[in-house]
Amino acid sequence: MMASSVKAQESRRTGVVAGRVVDSATGQTRAGASVSVAGTTRGVIADSLGRFAIDGLAPGRVVLQARLLGYATTEQRVTIVANDTARVEIRLAQSAVVLGAMRTEARPLDRELFESKPNVGTVSITARAAEGVPKFGEPDVMRVVQLLPGVEARNDFSTGLNVRGGEADQNLILMDGYPIYNPFHLGGLFSTFIDPMVGDITLMTGGFPARYGGRLSSVLEVNSAEEARSGLHGSAEVSVLASTLQLGGAFAGGKGTWSVGGRRTYADKFVELISTNELPYHFRDEQAHASYAFTPTTKFSFTLYDGRDALDANIASFGDSTSTNPSGGTFSFGWGNTVGGATLSHSYARPNNAGVSRLLFGNSGTVEQRASISHFSTRLDLGGGALTLNNVVTDARVGGSLTTHTTAHDRTYGYEVGQYRISYLANSPQTGTLLYDLSQRPVAGSVFIDDLWRPNSRWLIETGLRGDALSGRSWAALSPRLSAKFFVDSNFALTGAVGRFEQWTHSLAREDIPVRLFDFWLASDSVIPVSSAWHYIAGMERWFGTSRLARVEGFYKRYGTLLESNPQEDPGMRGDEFFPVQGNSYGVDVLLRQFDTPNHRFSGWVSYTYAVAARIQDTLRYFPGHDRWHDINIVGTWRLKNYLFGARFGYATGTPYTDIVGEIVRRVYDPGTNAYGTRGGSSQTEFVGGPRNAARLPTTQRLDLDVSRTYHVRGATIAPYLSVVNAYDAKNVFLYVFNYEKAPPTREAISQFPLLPSAGVTIRF
Repeated sequence: MMASSVKAQESRRTGVVAGRVVDSATGQTRAGASVSVAGTTRGVIADSLGRFAIDGLAPGRVVLQARLLGYATTEQRVTIVANDTARVEIRLAQSAVVLGAMRTEARPLDRELFESKPNVGTVSITARAAEGVPKFGEPDVMRVVQLLPGVEARNDFSTGLNVRGGEADQNLILMDGYPIYNPFHLGGLFSTFIDPMVGDITLMTGGFPARYGGRLSSVLEVNSAEEARSGLHGSAEVSVLASTLQLGGAFAGGKGTWSVGGRRTYADKFVELISTNELPYHFRDEQAHASYAFTPTTKFSFTLYDGRDALDANIASFGDSTSTNPSGGTFSFGWGNTVGGATLSHSYARPNNAGVSRLLFGNSGTVEQRASISHFSTRLDLGGGALTLNNVVTDARVGGSLTTHTTAHDRTYGYEVGQYRISYLANSPQTGTLLYDLSQRPVAGSVFIDDLWRPNSRWLIETGLRGDALSGRSWAALSPRLSAKFFVDSNFALTGAVGRFEQWTHSLAREDIPVRLFDFWLASDSVIPVSSAWHYIAGMERWFGTSRLARVEGFYKRYGTLLESNPQEDPGMRGDEFFPVQGNSYGVDVLLRQFDTPNHRFSGWVSYTYAVAARIQDTLRYFPGHDRWHDINIVGTWRLKNYLFGARFGYATGTPYTDIVGEIVRRVYDPGTNAYGTRGGSSQTEFVGGPRNAARLPTTQRLDLDVSRTYHVRGATIAPYLSVVNAYDAKNVFLYVFNYEKAPPTREAISQFPLLPSAGVTIRF
């Protein structure tokens, strides 16, 4: 009785502040603004009408802080009266300069996330921050991601991602929230993302929340840029490798935005300029993104993407004089992604919710429904039908979520259902031989809950639980997630995370091959197990003002089951496509970053990763082909009047490989002569390898430079640029070629990129 009386008295001694957030220039409401009480963790997110309410405040003077990307942080003093509601209107002043798809912000997004979320292992890069990073031919999002901590690039020829010791197929890559399976073109030399269509990217290197599932290592979110200016705007870029065009604008008084973009390479013509070889190859990409607000609380958006690689050649025309069959030299290759997705969201505000209604729906929230389809295909034809390989993956899924907000909790409840259609066919039409024919139709269902809890001014705790189930294997699992941040002071925090992760789609690409030319995907079924992993992360983050940060994170990943492609599988036997492998990885990431602000002409980062990955197959313990112990990247951008200078220096220790220690002649039995000999009258030689991946390639180093000059002509911006990759022509080893026919045997190193200059021009209007 006494306790209830005390609680009642305390409730009568508190007050409420409520109001709305508007643009100081136009008076329009601003949804999504963060409104908090200075010096506390009490705060909410303004709803789609810009409204907010914070209850349980002690009487007296408080300072409200309002933040929104593109606006200066605004503070407003309010007097709280017990048993009363103080009404306020917070007016935000714009502080961002919009340049096409790029924006300079008063406060970096990372600083906002530092204060509002545990944000373990998360790095965000805006289009403006990536603008000055030196280019290989043209800007590429994935090559920027490779320079971030925790990410290891196998070599110069691949934009694939190996994150904290994980395999390249363990990354969940999302385009506006919709999955894309292989966002790379042939060999991984370029990614599928069209640079002017990209607004920002967010990389989560581990311990990510429960709303993300189906992958073991990381999450990469790539969000489309939205053109807020009315009328027609866009950009065009011409480089030595490709041409890109992007158009966009706003309509219906700013209620809607649209953007379309396309890119087409002419790699075949470029090769003719620098070599006598032929390369009848090109790729193309097209993307569209649009959004429309039907009402201030209801918004619809969609994204469409299609990209294709095409290579049709006759190897005999390359000078292969040994070919006697006119069709024997033909080589046909096709590869491509198609993604389509739509999202409908509705926001609401119920500031007076109480009891069970407040627990379930909060004081405000957002309901979201998504639907998408992702299609990936690989087609390979060797020798005019002598051998064909076809792999098709179709991933159709629907999902939804309810996110609620109160002063202490942000809760998200969600579900996702995916229907997979996977086919893998290997045959020889010329001989009528069927080598492999697999068709899979699994259904995956998931439910999850995330809860971001602000118990006091010192702690941010995010808990989550994800439940997954897969048909065809009668498999189900629960994956708990936990991350936390403890504020030592307003600029220094300790962080940690632990979680379990599952993966049921797998690539057949071998990790010991330095370039992923082809990817073939299969799903877990009655004979292919589901992979799993546990993440353990601990770190610290220190901010120096609002534009500089230092972050250190240690990590340990333990794999319960990994799948490694079996190069000697029997086409007539199901279940031997993979070897079951155990493993772990551990290490430390360091990030030092200077953000781009109006007060600093220099921006960039220094990232360092120490990582060790190991795998165990039966009794064999070995390092996977992507294992790299030390990796450092120094990236800098300088803005001087109309010039933009960029530089990147990278240094890394070598990756493992299996050394060749000898060569033998393989003899076969000839029943005609009843003797062992060599087939076809010529010797059949076979290399003898040493212990698996026991040798290491030498260290690599590379300096890249970039400079652009901006001109303003009749309302348009013209920016020619010059980039130089490997500026001092370092001889970085790609692989070794052995020749045991010579005495003594020889080993020749094949290098990665030589000194490669490239130039182009970007026009924005």
